[in-house]
Amino acid sequence: MSNPEAPSNVEGANSAGPEELKLIVQRGYDECSPTYTTWQDSRGVPQSVSDNLSRLFSHLKPNASILELGCGPGIPCTRLLVGHELELNVTAVDISASQITHAREKVQSPRVEFVHADMTKLDYPEGTFDAVVAFYSFFHLPREEQGPMVKKIAKWLKPGGVLLMNMKKEEGDDIVEKWMGVTMFSTGFGVEGNLKMLEEYGEGLDIEAKLVGEKLGLSVEVFFHWIWAVKK
Repeated sequence: MSNPEAPSNVEGANSAGPEELKLIVQRGYDECSPTYTTWQDSRGVPQSVSDNLSRLFSHLKPNASILELGCGPGIPCTRLLVGHELELNVTAVDISASQITHAREKVQSPRVEFVHADMTKLDYPEGTFDAVVAFYSFFHLPREEQGPMVKKIAKWLKPGGVLLMNMKKEEGDDIVEKWMGVTMFSTGFGVEGNLKMLEEYGEGLDIEAKLVGEKLGLSVEVFFHWIWAVKK
C-alpha cells in the first residue's frame, strides 16, 4: 500500500512495460518484507477491512472456498479468513516469495494453501471459488492487466460468489521511491474509470462501490475505492 507522502516518479511508470512494473512490485515487497510484516503486525486491522470481512462472512457458507490475491505476510487478512468459525478453505497468492515465506510462518493451518505467483498467470476452472478477495493488491497490477484479471475472476466465481477488493481512487500510474525503504508501483483508473472497467470486464457481476477513508499514522487519511461484486 503506497504512502502518499513519499516522492513519486510518474514519468518512470509511463515508460515501463507491464512485466517491468510488476517486477518493481515483486522486488519491492521481497526487499521490504521484514519491515512490512512488522508494520502489519503493529497496525492491527483497518476498520474498512474489518467491516468488509464481516459482510463477507455473513454471506458465506461453512467450508467455502476463498481465493486471496496479494496475501502479503498473511496478516491480518489471511489469518482472519482461516481463523473464522466458518472453517473456510483459502488459497492465498502473492507475487513476492519473501512475503509468502512470512505468511507460512504467521498462518499455519491445513485449510490454507500458499501460492507464490503473479496473479495474472493463475488459471482455475470456471466456478471454483465462493469468493475472491484482493486487499491493497489490485492497484499494483498495470492498468492494461486489470480488466483481463477481472474477467478471469468473474469466470472463477460460483453463482452468488463475491469479489471483494479495494482500488485506488486516483487516476494514473505512480512509482513511489523510498516507500518502506524500497521503490513501489501502483496505478488506477480513477473512481469513474474503475467502475467503467469493472462493468466492461466483469460479465455477470452485480457491482457496488464506495469510497472509504482510513488513517495511516496519526494524521494522514487515505481513501480507497472499495468494490463488492456478486456473481449473478
